[in-house]
Amino acid sequence: MKNYKAWTFLIGANLFWAGNIIFGKLIVDEFPAEWTVFLRWVVGLILLIPIAQFIEKPSWYQIWRNNWVLIILLATSSIVLYTYLSYASLQFTSATNSALFTTLAPGLIMLFSLIFLREKVSAFQFIGLITSFIGVMIVLTRGNLLQLFHTQYNEGDAIMLFAVLCWAAYSLLLKKAKGIPPATLVAMIALIGAILMIPLLFFHPIHSDKITSLGIVGVIYMGVFPSVGSFIFWNQGVKILGASKAGITMNLIPVFTAIISVILGHALELSQMLGGVMTISGMLLIAIKRKQISQISAPVAQQLNSGLQQSGT
Repeated sequence: MKNYKAWTFLIGANLFWAGNIIFGKLIVDEFPAEWTVFLRWVVGLILLIPIAQFIEKPSWYQIWRNNWVLIILLATSSIVLYTYLSYASLQFTSATNSALFTTLAPGLIMLFSLIFLREKVSAFQFIGLITSFIGVMIVLTRGNLLQLFHTQYNEGDAIMLFAVLCWAAYSLLLKKAKGIPPATLVAMIALIGAILMIPLLFFHPIHSDKITSLGIVGVIYMGVFPSVGSFIFWNQGVKILGASKAGITMNLIPVFTAIISVILGHALELSQMLGGVMTISGMLLIAIKRKQISQISAPVAQQLNSGLQQSGT
């Protein structure tokens, strides 16, 4: 039951992040990346601090004193680097290319978990990773996988690649944040991240004449759902399932992006449906426990042995 809850958290986190990419592309001309990150987390903090205080009642000073180095590293890798670079990349690349590079995250997280955390990777996990990755590629290329080799890549793609590496590092560091309540952890990461962003705001001043109502709605959405919802959900999922299993759910971001596009009026193509099914199937393979595999295979083995005995072989 605990694992199902974790998978639900992770699916919700990636759904909110898909909306974040769409809004990020829409408002990139209104807010510089530095201001988008800063304002997003200021909005998030307005919700996070009361939630943490009234629900979790943490000892803020005690948590900071015992974990200040880890919290600064988490804030730097997730907010200052990943979030900022993700928005900065959208000035040079498309939302599709941005989603494409997020699909590298599951493989990188699984690889880093294997190297640094010694997390075991089962055959089902590996097959699930490959299946899910191919499903995402089908969604992004609309069924023409060879298109990957003809896509024009640019500096925005290089920025996004580095951002994904930072997210993989953040996901691994989360394993060391045991014992810190989820909302409190996100609130502290957000506060430190927002403070670290302040010096960068002076490089690209905001122009109020460019701001529209859509831009304001976008910042509020980013501050509430991807910032508060996604980070709390993601942190909980990683703590329960581990970084490598949680990472595979990031392949849902392009799938959810395609679904949101349909809701906004774009047609749903057969390739998108096929790719979505493969992506979810890959996740289900990874979600299967070894105990479940044993429970499934044991009766099969017994039936096989019984059949062999009856046949006299």
